[in-house]
Amino acid sequence: MRLLGDEYVKSEFRAHRDVENPVHIIGFLTEWQLYAQQLEGDAWLGGKLDKSKIDKMSDQQLGQLYELMQAIRKQELESDDSDR
Repeated sequence: MRLLGDEYVKSEFRAHRDVENPVHIIGFLTEWQLYAQQLEGDAWLGGKLDKSKIDKMSDQQLGQLYELMQAIRKQELESDDSDR
């Protein structure tokens, strides 16, 4: 799971490297900082995305979120199969 997350983070930072709008930069970095804080310990387990944040997402962001969900589910299924 960590490998998937690390690759996703690298990809997101590369995708936002050339953003010049200060509002987007601050929002992006703020969300990543909150995400990093949530990852400390197990407090994030079972957590849900805030509906207000989902409502603000673009179609592209929702598509990325869906792809991430599919990748996580696939990895969980593969992990379950290898445990048997």
